[in-house]
Amino acid sequence: MASLQTDLGYRDAMHAPSFCVLRSQDEVLDSARRGTALGLARPPVFEKWWDNLLALEALQGLEREPVVDLGCRTGIVLTWLHQQGFRVLAGCDLRRPVPPLLGTLRRRRLGDALAMSAMYLRHRRRMHRVSIESTGLPAGSFAAATCLSVIEHGVDLPRFFAEAQRILRPGGRLIVSTDYWPEPIDLGNSRLWNDSADVIFDAFGLEQLVELARGAGFLVPMADGSVGDPVVSYRGRHYTFVLMTFLKPGG
Repeated sequence: MASLQTDLGYRDAMHAPSFCVLRSQDEVLDSARRGTALGLARPPVFEKWWDNLLALEALQGLEREPVVDLGCRTGIVLTWLHQQGFRVLAGCDLRRPVPPLLGTLRRRRLGDALAMSAMYLRHRRRMHRVSIESTGLPAGSFAAATCLSVIEHGVDLPRFFAEAQRILRPGGRLIVSTDYWPEPIDLGNSRLWNDSADVIFDAFGLEQLVELARGAGFLVPMADGSVGDPVVSYRGRHYTFVLMTFLKPGG
């Protein structure tokens, strides 16, 4: 994960805001090879190897620290963190915050389902059915938060960033991925998870997102929104993913 110079001149890739765009299918294939070599459960969507593995790498060194996944129900990152020895994991989701077991079992991926079940059983007391915009979790209680492929589904971004700022410790990391294409893409009336319209962030929307994070008090990366191939295809739309790491000052 490339490090970009930020407001305060951070250059250490493990302790700096960062910005990455998925630019080719080869990047997904490379992530899948590396994740498979680590023995990680397969993600429900193949392209999700990319951002989840980058998030996992960004969290190395926090194995003994509390980490929360905001919008965890269909994700794989908590399972991977459990597989990698992380000890204090939490999750939040509008629906019951269980991992994607049914789809995994339909694909006859028993080993992956067992890994997901082991994570959930170990950490189920810290799984909460709440909005990621108002979690009710104690202030300053997490060293890091992930939010992967969630904010494009009708999330109130100012409230989300304010809540993430509140629950993170000083020096905490917020890792966010979302759908992206530099030109606007019309999704019509798509509403996947709630009553608010889904979006694919364009270049202007991405700039606004970064500025909202800055306004909430995060140190933010310099965003280079140039793209390569539209790696992701869904419902006739073609786009890619972007992943950003924001930092809460202090620590």
